[in-house]
Amino acid sequence: MRRRVRPRGHRARHRRPPGDLGPEQQLILRAAREPISLADLAVELDLPVGVIRVLLGDMRDHGLISVTSPSAGGARSNERILKEVINGLRAL
Repeated sequence: MRRRVRPRGHRARHRRPPGDLGPEQQLILRAAREPISLADLAVELDLPVGVIRVLLGDMRDHGLISVTSPSAGGARSNERILKEVINGLRAL
C-alpha cells in the first residue's frame, strides 16, 4: 500500500482528454500534482483504498499517472523512529 502516485504529463501514450475523465479521476490528477501516497489519496477523496486502486490502475493503463514505490531510505527512517518510540515507552 506504500506507493506514490504522480501524473505523467506530456509523456502519456494513451492520454484521454481531461473532459473524458470521471470526477474522481479528475480529483486524483489534481491531488497528485506532487507525489502522494495511495492512502493519502483515499483519505483526501474520502473513498475506500480498493476504489482508489481500481481508479489508479485504469489511469495508469491510459498513461495518465505513474506509480512508484517509496525510496528505501524512507523505510529505514521509519524503522529508526519506531525503535525510538519503543525505547521511550520502555523507559516509562
